[in-house]
Amino acid sequence: MLKKFFNYYRPYKWLFTLDFTSAIIVAILELAFPIIVQRVIDSILPTEEWPMIVWVSIGLLSIYVLNTILQFIVTYYGHRLGTNIETDMRQDLYKHIQKQSFKYFDNRETGKLITRLTSDLFEIAEVAHHGPEDIFITVFTLLGAFGLMLTVHVRLAVMTFILVPLIAVAVIIFNKKMTYVNNRIYDDLAGFSAGIEASVGGIRVVQAFANEDYEDKRFGSLNEAYKRSKYYFIK
Repeated sequence: MLKKFFNYYRPYKWLFTLDFTSAIIVAILELAFPIIVQRVIDSILPTEEWPMIVWVSIGLLSIYVLNTILQFIVTYYGHRLGTNIETDMRQDLYKHIQKQSFKYFDNRETGKLITRLTSDLFEIAEVAHHGPEDIFITVFTLLGAFGLMLTVHVRLAVMTFILVPLIAVAVIIFNKKMTYVNNRIYDDLAGFSAGIEASVGGIRVVQAFANEDYEDKRFGSLNEAYKRSKYYFIK
């Protein structure tokens, strides 16, 4: 499954390289910037050598500007990468759907298939974009921060790092709940889309028999059910 997923990155190696490299540099700069500022405050400002202070300030501003540019690259080109992968996946999924038997379509509502081709694939594209870089940045920041803390205060660093497994367990438990809720929401969204498709597709028949009130109540029930599922996500 993962191998097939990563195959979608191959046509966009340069985009992935640009995005991931920029994310690496951003992670390094975000760790280094506070340390540099601390050194400037502790070592350079007390000297009152204003020419040096001005040049150091320009250097810090340059680092900040560079970090902002790299953040833009990660956001813009990362989303382009995700969009390209989403498009390729949608094309392959559509080809796969076309090859299914009549029985397959008899047992599935059109609206649900449309949802699989649209909103579900959008979420997969977000994972394709954010997944690799977020995992790397999180691990790198965690290990880098721990290493820096060891140079400042060993005991405090160890005490802080002891909490990491507890936080990881809490995240895993929360993630399982979120996965269940997200699956429920997208199932409800698929049913909601199927209901809309059926209602709009048969609108001429509804108007011919003056059945608008019934369809309005039916749509209201679907809408309320979808709202309740989103409330469940908030809880």
